[in-house]
Amino acid sequence: MAKPIITIIGLGVTGTSLGLALQRSEGNFEIVGHDKSPEASQQARQLGAVQRAEWNLHRACEGAELIVLATPIDQAPSLLPHIAEDLKPNCLLLALGSLLQPLLENTIAAMPNHRFTVVGRPVVAAIGPLPTARADLYDGATFALATGMNTDAAALELASNFASRISANALFVDAQEHDGMMAGVEQLPQLLAALLMASNSRTVSWREAQRLAGRAFAQASDVSMNPAAMAESFRTNR
Repeated sequence: MAKPIITIIGLGVTGTSLGLALQRSEGNFEIVGHDKSPEASQQARQLGAVQRAEWNLHRACEGAELIVLATPIDQAPSLLPHIAEDLKPNCLLLALGSLLQPLLENTIAAMPNHRFTVVGRPVVAAIGPLPTARADLYDGATFALATGMNTDAAALELASNFASRISANALFVDAQEHDGMMAGVEQLPQLLAALLMASNSRTVSWREAQRLAGRAFAQASDVSMNPAAMAESFRTNR
């Protein structure tokens, strides 16, 4: 009998770390990965995060019991209609992103009759450089989970079990409330960091000031994402 399939779409730090975390304990399933970047897929396979990588999205999703969407949030609208074509009725779609309300709206628009959809965000709270893919990235982390009005209760239970499987702690939230809190604890600090950098770099003494700027300035002015992605994040969070 074929093993149940877990498909991870997006093999960046999040997707690869999830694959590695899932495989720390024995499980009767096969993890299939998909990424538009062949290099990302190859690296995920070399690290052992996935057993199989499929370049074709439909082949990656075919027969899956669980599909994890771990791509940047702006890619979801174009990917979800293709994923919908291959969804089994009781396949859990766990869509991950920094903002939950627009992601939830996109999933409902793409698959209005699918009742096994949950959106979520595993929170990495570590201080320091950007994290790299590793199996323990989400150990003890908060895993925010939200659903639509018509989501089957069994889907939320499956998503909670997934969080436990990667050693994270599920937190059930309202999608819109989550995004409101995100505006204060993540987006506002990013905006202030960008403003700090902009205001200092435009002064006549900036060349000399750079020689005096140390760890405090580096941490306070680090937005940890590129300007285009940050602007899209602000625009998306109404």
